[in-house]
Formats: sequence, structure tokens, C-alpha cells
Amino acid sequence: RLSKMGHAGAMILAPLLFLVGGCLALVPRRSFLGKFVVGGTGLGTALVAGPSEVVGKCTDIESCREIGNKKVEEADLKNPTFKLGDGVRYKVLQSGFGNEKVDEDSVLDITFSISSAGGSYFYSQGFGYEKDLGETYRVTMGAKDVPVGIELALQGMRRGERRRIELPPAVGFETSGWKPEPSTRRGRASIVGYRQVLEGNGSSQPPFPAETLWDVEVSKIRARTAVPR
Repeated sequence: RLSKMGHAGAMILAPLLFLVGGCLALVPRRSFLGKFVVGGTGLGTALVAGPSEVVGKCTDIESCREIGNKKVEEADLKNPTFKLGDGVRYKVLQSGFGNEKVDEDSVLDITFSISSAGGSYFYSQGFGYEKDLGETYRVTMGAKDVPVGIELALQGMRRGERRRIELPPAVGFETSGWKPEPSTRRGRASIVGYRQVLEGNGSSQPPFPAETLWDVEVSKIRARTAVPR
């Protein structure tokens, strides 16, 4: 790009590149460049600095941690984490629509994806990861079609809403008889591995209460009496 800008444009842009790469590594490039406007008729004419907030420099471990914590706090203010009972937590990834909400008497169709707390994919239904785009899973609230903690986090959801749910094992798979069950070899292997983590393997691997991470989207909501038998 510098070859097309000419000497003057390159001289102005060079400090910007240095700042992005050196001192402002934590600032997204697009948002940083958004603080500048182009003067004249071409990129090679001039870059004029517009109003910009002062961004702290990350010069050591402590300052980097402080800046990182501040960004986490700002992100959590924009999209807070909701804390429910039994250690269940969730974030709203996508807003829903309509007036009808999931309650304890609802029957609903959902799509979901399950992974470890560290992000290792287990299995899913309906998101297309397993060549099953559009397929749904039927949940009757109170029937243990999903873990107790997931039922708790489903309440209040609208159609089209998607939540990311952090599920402790105490209200996890064991409370629903390990439903919903995986339909793929990889999914079944993932659950076998997860159970070994929870149960341990002798003295070399003590039991560990590992959480799971669920992305759940509501496709349909019905009252229990309205669902055909």
C-alpha cells in the first residue's frame, strides 16, 4: 500500500503503523484507523487525525493486565453475565422476538452446541456443525430432556433468542440421564472423555468438577396443552 501512496503519505502513515504494532497492540486496527480521515482526493494526499481518546500504553505485565481487565469490564457492561442459582451463568448472544417466553410449563424446540469450558467442541444439533442445519431438539420443561441447569437458563427466553450458558456439573448431564445424547462418533467419544474427567481415573487422575459451555437458541415455544400427543 505504501508504494501507491507517495513519499508524503508514507511518512505520515509510518508512525501510525509503529503505534499499532508497538504501543497500541490491544487496540483493534479498524477502530484505531477509524479515528483518522482522508484529506484531499486520494490516499496519497494526507491523513488528518480526528478526535481520539487517549489509550494507555502496555509496557509491562502489570500494565497489560490492568488494560486487559478494564476491557473485560467494559465488555461486561455492554453484555453482562447473568448469574442464576446453583452456579449457572449465561450471556445473551442474540435477542429474541415476540411476547411469548419460556416458562416451567412450556414445550420448546431448540438448537444447541456443547463444548468444554475451554472451548473444545463436543457435539451439537441444528447449527450445521454435524450436517444437521435446521434440525431441532424437543424439550418439555420438567421432563429432564436437558440438564436441570439448562432448564433454569431457558426460562424467560423468547423465540430466536440465543444464550451462552456456563453449566456446573452439579446441575449438568447427570441430572438428565446424560440427555441430550450425541448422535455422532465424535460426540460419543467426547462424552466418554468428559465423564472420565468428572469421575477421575484412580490416583493418577482425581475427579474434577469441569463445567460445560452450551450455546442454545429457541426455535419454537408452545404451551404444553397445545402440543399434539
